[in-house]
Amino acid sequence: MFVLLLLVMLLLWFIDMIVIEPRCFLTRHIHCVMPLRKSLIIVQFSDTHFHNKFSGKQLKKRIAAINACHPDIVIFSGDLMDHYHRAQSLRYRLPPYLRQIQAKKAKLAVYGNHDIGGGAKYVYADMLKESGFCLLCNQHMCFPEADLCIMGIDDPLAGYEDRTITDVRYQSCQILISHEPDIIDQLVMDNIDLTISGHTHGGQIYLPGITQALLPKGGRHYRKGCYVHHGHVLYVSSGWGMTRIPLRLANPPEIIVYHLHPRS
Repeated sequence: MFVLLLLVMLLLWFIDMIVIEPRCFLTRHIHCVMPLRKSLIIVQFSDTHFHNKFSGKQLKKRIAAINACHPDIVIFSGDLMDHYHRAQSLRYRLPPYLRQIQAKKAKLAVYGNHDIGGGAKYVYADMLKESGFCLLCNQHMCFPEADLCIMGIDDPLAGYEDRTITDVRYQSCQILISHEPDIIDQLVMDNIDLTISGHTHGGQIYLPGITQALLPKGGRHYRKGCYVHHGHVLYVSSGWGMTRIPLRLANPPEIIVYHLHPRS
């Protein structure tokens, strides 16, 4: 009887990892007080890892969830496609969907390591442009009306990151987008109030005592969720997609909604 029960539990566990959890979708709300002139809503999505068999129906639901938040700014923090050389049709299939994402002020993105490897670096920038996104590669964009500057650093693993990007304060509130979170340990962070990252998928399959040892390079110090790092906030998203193995456990796909409030 015990063996039978164990087998049933394992079967349910695998069904959850293969079928249920990858199709679940969470909207997480984070409230932060920042040195802003006005309140802002920023929505982050990350690590979509699209492949040839992506579900357009599911993607439309997730885009609808983003738009339902009425964001001022939408941020994509990297890894749009899993392996571009295996799914080159995505070059033309994805932009019509991503164009449907709405933001009042801007749609911003950075490179992830998968956006550079496998030939993706030759199409990624054009895909984002056609989708209405501005690609920040060691660049920044200011929103003076809110006293906000958003910086995007090139992918620290596969690109050529500019580690001086955080040395300057352009506005009272500054946000850094970096695909890999661990880079913050190597940057001057005194001028950064919030860092937005992805890359780790939260471990994708979370097993206590095991997952931490298997986290990818660039995401071994900050696995998932919110961290306070020497006075500034870091949030690491679990992302949407999967890589290597198509399984998720205790890390459902998510979007993050940042409610940024000015200090009174």
